[in-house]
Amino acid sequence: MSGKISVKEALELPGAVFIDVRSPHEYRQGSIPGSINIPLFNDEEREIIGIVYKEDEQQARLKGLSFATPKLPDIIKKIEELSRANTPVLYCWRGGIRSRSIYTVLEMLDIPAFRLEGGYKSFRRFILDELISYELNKPVFVLNGLTGTGKTEILHILAEKGCPCIDLEGLACHRGSLFGHLGFKEVRQQKDFDALLWNRLEELKNAGYLIVEGEGKRIGSVYQPDFLFKAIQEGNHILLAAPLENRVERLLREYTPSTDSEKEKVGEVILSLKKYLGAKTVEHFLSLLREENYRELVSQLCRLYYDRLYGESKPETTDFVLTLDSSDTIKAAEEVKEFVHRSVKERVPRAART
Repeated sequence: MSGKISVKEALELPGAVFIDVRSPHEYRQGSIPGSINIPLFNDEEREIIGIVYKEDEQQARLKGLSFATPKLPDIIKKIEELSRANTPVLYCWRGGIRSRSIYTVLEMLDIPAFRLEGGYKSFRRFILDELISYELNKPVFVLNGLTGTGKTEILHILAEKGCPCIDLEGLACHRGSLFGHLGFKEVRQQKDFDALLWNRLEELKNAGYLIVEGEGKRIGSVYQPDFLFKAIQEGNHILLAAPLENRVERLLREYTPSTDSEKEKVGEVILSLKKYLGAKTVEHFLSLLREENYRELVSQLCRLYYDRLYGESKPETTDFVLTLDSSDTIKAAEEVKEFVHRSVKERVPRAART
C-alpha cells in the first residue's frame, strides 16, 4: 500500500495530525497549520545532500540514508505516540522519498498512517485555488478608527462574545502600521497567512456575517486575497472614536518598549519617517525616545503622523453606518454587537425567519 491521501481527504479526516518531515528551515518557510515538524534531515544535512545530488543522485540517496538511519527509532517513536490519539498524515515537499521512507517503516510496524499525495506543494496549490475562487456571500462589518481607538481590542471582545470575527492582524503577526511588527516575535510568511486565513474562513463558513478590522491590501509583509480586500472596501463601516488622551494610554500599554532592543527598533521606525515629517521633527521624536518620554512621543506621533494618514477614518471620506465612542471598549463592543445583530436581522426576509 502507498498510503496516499489527497489534500481534501486529509483535511476532512477526523483526528488527523499532520507530520512535516522536512527540515526546520523548510518548515519555517511555510507549513500546514497545526502540523508538527519531525524532520528526517536537519538544515545542514539537507544542504549536504543537495550538493551531492547535483553530482550523483545515487550517492545523494546513500548519503541521506546514512543521515536518516540513526534517527529513525526516535522519529518512529514520536509518530507512534501521536498515533495513539490521532491519525498521522506525513508530508514532505512533494510527497516523495522522505515521507515515503518513513511511511514504509511505519507500515512494517503496523502503525496506521497516511502520506499526503503531492506533499506540501499540493497543499499550497489547494489553498491558492480555494482563495482565488472564494465567494464571500455574507455581510461584512468593518471596524475603522484612528490609531489607538481600540479596534483590535474590541474585535477580540466581540470574538469572546461569540461573534464571527477574523483578526487579520493576528493572522499576519503585524498591526498594519510602521510600528506594527513591535510585540510580535514571529514574522508571518505569506504561505502561512493564506492557510490560516482559509482555516478561519472555513470555521466561519456557516456564520451569517463577519466582523473584521479595516485593513489595507498589505498587512506587514503579507497581502490579503482580492475577494476579502474588496469585501472590506465595500463592507458596512463602523467608526470608533476616542479622545487623544484615551488613545495615548492604550498605545502606551501596547507599544512601550521594554528592552534596549525594542527601543532601538522604535528609533529605526522613527528615522524612516524623515521623508514624511522632515529631519527637525524626526530629531525631536528621537530626543523624546532617548529621554523615554513615551507619552509625549506617542501623542505627537498620533497628531503629526497617524491622524493625517487615516483618511478612511474620517466621516467626510467614508459613509459610516455607525459611529460610537470607544473609550470604554467593553461598552463599545456591546453596542457594535447589538447594531450588527439588528442590521443582519432586518436584512433577512420575514419568511426566512419563520
